[in-house]
Amino acid sequence: MYAVVDLCICLGAAITSDVTPTVGYSSIEFAFDGYDVVLYDLGGGANIRGIWHNYYADVYGFVFVVDASAETRMEECLEVIVSFLDNPLVRGKPILL
Repeated sequence: MYAVVDLCICLGAAITSDVTPTVGYSSIEFAFDGYDVVLYDLGGGANIRGIWHNYYADVYGFVFVVDASAETRMEECLEVIVSFLDNPLVRGKPILL
């Protein structure tokens, strides 16, 4: 947990209030505490979810963000999370929801 807290503090300066949903994907690379870190930001729309599995084997953990303001999409979100967690390449890796 220590590294996650430090990472959030480190990245806190880059977080702004004008954040918009990811369309497609992007990545950012930086050094943290002696490690090279790559963060992938993959959009959650139905048209982009098909690429998610391409990243599962190469990552060490996941941050799954739920837009709680989109109440009408909660059932869809639950189905996506269940499918995500069912993948063998996801099992056993840390997930922040």
